[in-house]
Amino acid sequence: MKTLVLAKLFFLGIIVLGSISIKAQTTKRPNILIILADDMGHGDLSINGGKTPTPNIDRIISEGVRFSNFMTNPVCSPTRAGLLTGLNPLLTGAGPNTDGNLDAKITNFGNYFQKEGYKTGLFGKWHNSPNPTPDKKAKTINEYGFDRFVGFYAGAVDYYSKGSTGWFHDDKLVENELDYSTDLISKYAIDFMDKSTHENNPFLCYVPFNAVHGPHVVKEELLKRVPAEIMNKVKNKKSYDFYRKAVINMPEWRNYNAEKYKDASWKLKQDKLEPEEMAMLYSAVITSFDDNVGLLMDYLKKNNLLENTIVLFFSDNGGTEYAGNNAPFRGFKHSLYEGGIHSAAAMIIPKTILTNTKKNVPEMCGYLDIFPTLAELTNCSQKLPKNLDGISLVNLIKGTAKPQTDRYYYWIWRDHDVLRSDKWKLFRYQDKVELYNMVNDIGETKNVAASNPLVIKELLKQIEKEAKKSGVANVHLPLDIKNAKPKAKGKILAIDVSSDDDLKKQTIKILKNDFTVLADYYLEYDIKVDPKSEMSFCYFSPIKGANSIYNDKMGVDQTNNLLQSPTEFNDKWKHIAVGLGSFSPLNFSDLGLTFKFKKPGKTTVYLDNIRIKNMKGEVVYELFIDEVDKDKIVSRKATVINK
Repeated sequence: MKTLVLAKLFFLGIIVLGSISIKAQTTKRPNILIILADDMGHGDLSINGGKTPTPNIDRIISEGVRFSNFMTNPVCSPTRAGLLTGLNPLLTGAGPNTDGNLDAKITNFGNYFQKEGYKTGLFGKWHNSPNPTPDKKAKTINEYGFDRFVGFYAGAVDYYSKGSTGWFHDDKLVENELDYSTDLISKYAIDFMDKSTHENNPFLCYVPFNAVHGPHVVKEELLKRVPAEIMNKVKNKKSYDFYRKAVINMPEWRNYNAEKYKDASWKLKQDKLEPEEMAMLYSAVITSFDDNVGLLMDYLKKNNLLENTIVLFFSDNGGTEYAGNNAPFRGFKHSLYEGGIHSAAAMIIPKTILTNTKKNVPEMCGYLDIFPTLAELTNCSQKLPKNLDGISLVNLIKGTAKPQTDRYYYWIWRDHDVLRSDKWKLFRYQDKVELYNMVNDIGETKNVAASNPLVIKELLKQIEKEAKKSGVANVHLPLDIKNAKPKAKGKILAIDVSSDDDLKKQTIKILKNDFTVLADYYLEYDIKVDPKSEMSFCYFSPIKGANSIYNDKMGVDQTNNLLQSPTEFNDKWKHIAVGLGSFSPLNFSDLGLTFKFKKPGKTTVYLDNIRIKNMKGEVVYELFIDEVDKDKIVSRKATVINK
């Protein structure tokens, strides 16, 4: 009898264990919907005081966990790269400027969640690698780990014609899909979520909308919904066709549209839009965007998916100076003041995933933290990549995290770099610093550097650590370069220069060599200038347009000398090393000499050992070593001579 009872218990145990196993296998993993706005200001949302109603986005913020101290980059590509990878974009080939090429070898949330068994889709703007149609070496978005892609590669799109950027379905260029792009993006995102759901697959649906980025082309019916407060300020009501042509007829679209439609009128100059007219169009674009966010959320609600879907909303950077509202912050897009990098952000997390969540996370966090946060919320089996700059926000969301005392975000931008913590924000220039108390002065109205020397001292140590961690070769600071001694020998470049009575700064192109600058690149060369020449300054650099990339704020050599400042020359060779990182990731083809005389005259400048290196000391490009690159000399004033 005892044996029979044990046998029954053993049999029942198998059934119980089996039922637990079956339940675990059939439990649905959380879906993920990421909604990314483009160029939307913090104050553009009606929940933050914006004049145009945004009820659908407001609902995400009011019903979800609000991140009231959420950081981005001041422009879009770096934000997108950091969002995808959890890494400071300076480490990914995609920062600090736009048009970078995200290293496909780096794990991103597309291929990560794809390996987790998720269906992954991207709908809208990519802006992290080149269009693969003209550039056959470029990776398709599918190769980055997205099963489905509908959208475009470039930084902006004509809302109707799609412009020269191209509109893709996966790896196929589709040129005749000319419906309003904001509507198309939500349509294909919903199709993807619906297909994934019916096939019983969890999905990661990443929807980086083109809205509210310019050109602000709108559907005519949207103009009827512009609030009276905005519309009544438009004095001269023009036709819809005028507004559409005036907005699209920007330099980047003119030639394309003229050729595509065989209509030379596209090249004709249009009257400029008044600020009130721009505000009207911008309001209509916001309305369209919010409508489409509503369509995404309505789909989830009608199909009972909200109880198992994580929804994230934020903008890639602040609003633009000509259209956006970044209140209550200072600055706009292209600025490291809060108006450029502080986004409205929120995440809806169903109770089935986290039972208890805070309504607001006041601690500083941002775009780098999304990937690790989603991985933890969805209980992923894979380990995250090592050395991520982002952290999981789950404990902050639950309210169980310890106070943040050593968390920093780091940026570089043009002639300065910036370090931010929960309390402090430090701006570091070549010749000054700015310090703001972010607890008491979120509007950054008072520079308190002078009254906080100990804070400055500590933050300067920390910002240097962050700079070294990112590997950046800053243009406004001296580089720590070893063995920076001139080694001119053999063949050298001799450039004849002169100045007449006007004594203006001059730049002449000398070499042609196509190269792409990454964040850890710097330029080095040997130079000699006759001390009798009475030169104020003279330096070699990449050229953009007709001028050096350096100026009176950018371009500091390893001795902390600003290249475009009065310089003492003697009859000896000097070695110069100067950062290029702030211009990354840009392409250059011209390099040359920039100089200014103290009084009219002429002289010869000598150059040798022109190289571009990375911060590991590895040579990336050799631009002139002896006579190897003689064929790349483009100036008649430059000749190759024996040293």
